[in-house]
Amino acid sequence: MEKTLLSIVLILMFTKIGGIISKKLKMPEVLGALIAGVLLGPMVLNLVQYNNDIKLLSNLGVIMLMFLAGLETNVEEFKKAGLSSFIIAVFGIIVPLALGTLSAYIFFNDFWENIFVGVILTATSVSITVETLKELGKLNTRSGINILGAAVIDDILGLILISIVLAVSQASGSSSGFEILPIIFVFIKIILFCVFSVLAVIYLPKHINKLIGSVRSNITLFTFSLAFAMLIAFIAENLGIAAITGAYIAGLVLSSLQCKKYLEKNVRPISSGFLSLVFFASVGIEANLKGLNKEVILITLVMFIIAVFGKLIGCGGAARLLKMSKRESLQIGSGMISRGEVAIITANIGLQKGIISEEIFIPTLIVVILTTIVTPVLLKIAFSNK
Repeated sequence: MEKTLLSIVLILMFTKIGGIISKKLKMPEVLGALIAGVLLGPMVLNLVQYNNDIKLLSNLGVIMLMFLAGLETNVEEFKKAGLSSFIIAVFGIIVPLALGTLSAYIFFNDFWENIFVGVILTATSVSITVETLKELGKLNTRSGINILGAAVIDDILGLILISIVLAVSQASGSSSGFEILPIIFVFIKIILFCVFSVLAVIYLPKHINKLIGSVRSNITLFTFSLAFAMLIAFIAENLGIAAITGAYIAGLVLSSLQCKKYLEKNVRPISSGFLSLVFFASVGIEANLKGLNKEVILITLVMFIIAVFGKLIGCGGAARLLKMSKRESLQIGSGMISRGEVAIITANIGLQKGIISEEIFIPTLIVVILTTIVTPVLLKIAFSNK
């Protein structure tokens, strides 16, 4: 117990200091938290070990992170995102998925590992893009609105894709051969979960708002909200769908409540100030950079090229099909490049489930860092008058 408490102290201190330094350098705080985890882990200072206690807090951290992401999503804006954002998001998933899967066959022969590489590369983290667009004063341009809309849709489609790959890979791996019935059963469960999720997001908030009137204590309301998030995450996990998908759906349902601001205000300190920091640090702690060799560097290079051009071609190409200018297409493609926490969460799940190896996990971390650095640069070039 004493070691765990000391580990938490070190994680919180190092990640927060790393986040402050990262912010000073105009980079997202998550970058500092990741580097802090690497410093604390066995690779550098060896001060923190990845044990069961840290793993539990890390898993709770990722659930709270996705719950908060759902809470912060504006469902009305999401509805208004429109057909153009949806098409951009779909192309932004299909192209990196296809390129990532095919390129993985250069290095690996395992079908599910190769598919998962493609899934990792479909992720989009829009936080760094939003900050850059705000700085440039371009957030409310046609490009800015389409980037935000496509990023939200990309998140939801990406989570569904992760859930499908996880569920189908486990179903096909659980039998002696590739049986069709377990796969059909998996798809039925996923479709039912998606249908009930959509119905819950549309209809549940009205009934919950009525119930809230009878709850006099805000603390009681907050406790029930956390319990609701954990329950939906549990149901999703139990159905073979990723728990993070359930947590995100729970956040989406509660994002339409009258007390949304209160919930955000209270969930954010628990997530951003504690559990999420443990999650990001644990990712860095888990990263065994001793495995960094020529092949891993080559994998990283290939993944990075696909990470950049997959979104430029997919999202930018879709924008061109929608009759947007070359300039707007480049702006949209550049704005969707950054990966961030979504790619890390996906890779972490794949590693824990034994679908991918360290040879993929380490390049993913490096690609996240590189795309986080290049996105603001490309956006500033794309929006410049030169």
